[in-house]
Amino acid sequence: MKPKISPEEYRKILESLELENLQLTEINAKFKDQHISSALELSIDEKYTFEQEETELKVFYNYKLIASEQEKEVPAISLQAKYTVKYKIARGITVSKDFMRIFSKLTLGMFLWTYFRELVSNTIYRMGMPPLVLPLKKH
Repeated sequence: MKPKISPEEYRKILESLELENLQLTEINAKFKDQHISSALELSIDEKYTFEQEETELKVFYNYKLIASEQEKEVPAISLQAKYTVKYKIARGITVSKDFMRIFSKLTLGMFLWTYFRELVSNTIYRMGMPPLVLPLKKH
């Protein structure tokens, strides 16, 4: 679905945002040594939700990484991370779903990807595996 927001409206909302805080608020990692093989395939899923309360915008951004063999039900590695990003927002500005579709993909998703890449690399290494360096995100 194509967002229905003008470039001017998008810019107006974007310029009213001021980053206040970024937190890793939840993490869950599992390693199943018996499922490790050279045929592991990676899948990464990203989702977000947001809420606005007057002059605060909270975005909850979730990543889920699965490394598994195609024919196996149980993944060898699973890692889920939830980030909470808080912005101050100018009074009278309402963040729309159309704004968030673009902002989460082009701005916030790119911004948080660097944190997630570092988390994955360090966590995988601590599981006793060679560090996994995820590629740069190209949106």
